[in-house]
Amino acid sequence: MPNKFPTQLDQLHFDPDNPRFLVGFGDDQPKMFRYLITDIGVDDLLQSISASGLIDGDPIIVRDREGGGYYVIEGNRRLAALKLLTGEFPNDQQPLPSIPEVSPDEKERLKTVNVQSGWSADLLQAYLGYKHVTAAREWPPEAKAKFVFEHANNDFSKENLSKFAKTLGTTFPTLKRWLIAFFTLKEAEAKNLFDPASVATKRYFGTFYTLLGGHETQRFLNLQDDPITLEPVPGDRLTELGEFIKWTIGNKEVRRAVNSRQQEAFERVLSSPKALHHFRKKGDLEGSLLYTEYNAEEVAEKLRIAAYSIEECLPKLFDVRENELVKEAFIEIEGAYKKARLNIKGDQALPEVNE
Repeated sequence: MPNKFPTQLDQLHFDPDNPRFLVGFGDDQPKMFRYLITDIGVDDLLQSISASGLIDGDPIIVRDREGGGYYVIEGNRRLAALKLLTGEFPNDQQPLPSIPEVSPDEKERLKTVNVQSGWSADLLQAYLGYKHVTAAREWPPEAKAKFVFEHANNDFSKENLSKFAKTLGTTFPTLKRWLIAFFTLKEAEAKNLFDPASVATKRYFGTFYTLLGGHETQRFLNLQDDPITLEPVPGDRLTELGEFIKWTIGNKEVRRAVNSRQQEAFERVLSSPKALHHFRKKGDLEGSLLYTEYNAEEVAEKLRIAAYSIEECLPKLFDVRENELVKEAFIEIEGAYKKARLNIKGDQALPEVNE
């Protein structure tokens, strides 16, 4: 059974192993404090705790820390909020959130915190999985991936992960995708193709995870997903992995070229050698689409739609021919037609349109 006891706030420390901290902070407490304030956010907890105090029904779970005190396994955001409410701030001169005023007596009360320790691994895994993987206060995708990795005990077989997925209320394919994306980034980091500290935004994993799931992306990287390995990208595709990270994540100097909403277009570019060559040179996804093999079908379809639209207007055109708006629109059509004819003609003569 877990042990329940009160401890002083200054005995509690942010846990470097918390899945929220995908970037390695070591035991740098100020950096973790700042990350929770700025990148994760504690505004809701500041308001809630200042108004109602801590709720004992939502346990703060700790483990012993070498050198004294405790690491907070569950409750790092609450720890950050408590520090702010009692007057402790990161000493980095960066902006702070709006901190509600609390009375001196309330500050003293908040400095004594009820915590729990001694949770079994199975119980802790089930609780954290429910609360942050499947429930309303879920972790972002990168934290979920890290959680699965750290609790799978290096057994990434379908049998083990399927049991794990059932515990978390998710599916084996979803767990598999989380892990492969997580391992791919770790492989890139180990091969000096990716530096988390150089990324302009911390919210990069979701886009990376989504785009990595595309069929053409997996072919482009020759991604190995069966069996799941710690290095999903083969050594002969590391150049492509570096390109993929540049396009989907970018860094502080070069913005990413693709977002998750552009996955379909990105997949089409990857499937076309000509389009991919253009994309590598220019980094322009929309422009590269013009070089895809599928582009001719799209252009033909749009031209047909334009022709059908004009045909629909013909029965009414004579009656409204004197309207200025209609005249302007017709002039635009004539101009567009002339440009289109020049583009499609090239060096070849085209038959004149029959009157």
